[in-house]
Amino acid sequence: MGERHVVPNRGHGGWKVIGSSTGATEQQAGSQAEAVEQAIAELAHDGGEVLVHGLDGAVQEKRVVHPRQH
Repeated sequence: MGERHVVPNRGHGGWKVIGSSTGATEQQAGSQAEAVEQAIAELAHDGGEVLVHGLDGAVQEKRVVHPRQH
């Protein structure tokens, strides 16, 4: 199971999806909703948790992504 954070892309606009372990930007998106969809898609195979941050950086929402059944 993994974890992805949807955070504001400060200085560049839009939003980004980052992994919890590396902190490296994995995906960029124009809207928060688009970034959430990207994060869910990344976790679809193994499952995990998406933490959605607001403009202030605080976590607004947590979503559990269940792994796809094989």
